[in-house]
Amino acid sequence: MQIINSVIQFIMDLGGAIFLPFMITILGLFFKIKFFDSFRNGLRIGAGFLGITVILEMLCSSLNPAVEFYAGMGSGFTVIDIGWEGIAAIAWSTPFALIIVPICLVLNYFLIRIRFTKTMDVDIWNYFHVILGAAMAYYIAQLGGMSAAVSIGLAMLVAIGTFIAILKMADWIAPHWQKHYNLPGTTCCNNDAFQIWAIDYAVCWILDKIPGINKINLDAKWFSDKFGSLGETSVLTFFVGILISLITRQDLSTMLTMSVTLSAAIVILPRMVSLLMEGLNPISTAARKMFKQKLGAEYDIYIGMDEALCLGDESGIQCAAIMIPIGLAVAFLPGVNFFPIASLGSMVYTTCMCSLFARGDIFKTVIASTVNCIYSYQILSWMAPLVTKLAVNTGYISNAATLVTGSSVEEFHSVILALISKLLGIW
Repeated sequence: MQIINSVIQFIMDLGGAIFLPFMITILGLFFKIKFFDSFRNGLRIGAGFLGITVILEMLCSSLNPAVEFYAGMGSGFTVIDIGWEGIAAIAWSTPFALIIVPICLVLNYFLIRIRFTKTMDVDIWNYFHVILGAAMAYYIAQLGGMSAAVSIGLAMLVAIGTFIAILKMADWIAPHWQKHYNLPGTTCCNNDAFQIWAIDYAVCWILDKIPGINKINLDAKWFSDKFGSLGETSVLTFFVGILISLITRQDLSTMLTMSVTLSAAIVILPRMVSLLMEGLNPISTAARKMFKQKLGAEYDIYIGMDEALCLGDESGIQCAAIMIPIGLAVAFLPGVNFFPIASLGSMVYTTCMCSLFARGDIFKTVIASTVNCIYSYQILSWMAPLVTKLAVNTGYISNAATLVTGSSVEEFHSVILALISKLLGIW
């Protein structure tokens, strides 16, 4: 057990941006790409992910003054937001976490060979979404008085079921994903993305049925055509930063720092995605070639990757700046018992994903992102007692005196498990 824990901690310390290049290198060798070519591809993908991480951290840091301003306005925030990173740590700390990974990899290859799925999920780091549901099932079963063997068996069934569902959803979203984000040969395998897209699809479907609203088309190109350079995304985002600074009463230095950083993120994020795709395209091409030879020329293969690939979406990034004050305001709605300091850092993911079924329309993207935000904050607040029990049982925190919550537990499979256990009176 000590060896397993050490391996898990080593992976956690590396982080996805460091761990992924080595997995991509191995995958490239499997698809008969020369070693140094495969290693170069892996390093480019790692550079892209690392660049995205650095930019988002810089973005969060620049927005801290605005966040602190809003945090000081309210009280009653009794739960700590540990973010998706904390939830991932809880998931990876379960005793069977590393068993699930090879099971899923073998299962994925088998399901491709029998043509059940076209998706090869190579984003090992984000298998924590699968492990999270399994961890919840395991500890809920334990809290319900089941034996360790039955609890582990239940956890494995949940993990396999979740993984199969993710592959099928990745197959379904692939044509939409590839067309809207211009990411040929790829798809997304993050489970939280499907929860966001489900809400996005429902909201946009409703908006498209409302006369007048369904005629709105305010994409990034519209702003550029209407206002020239003033409507260019980086310039618009700069003025959004100015507006946020004025609302939160920042001094001139903070105002300029916040505004320039927001604008810089707009320019740099798509370039990081382009760098990532430089490394991913050769892998995708080699994988599709191999499986076409084995399964037939008509059979296509999608490389399943992190949702970070969608961060090149101009409208989505533009909406992220607009959503920061909205996201902060949602924290003061009844039923929300935590301040979303960590959650705000992932707002750009939400807006870029909500751009998909909004077809790049800024108005629909903001509405869908707001609904996602309300759903997420309410569920994260409600599930805090259960998340805290999981954190204590895995050793992430020492006691349950302070409640914790974090992004990813609002995924539909986790919510279903929480609802069932709540109805059974387990928590």
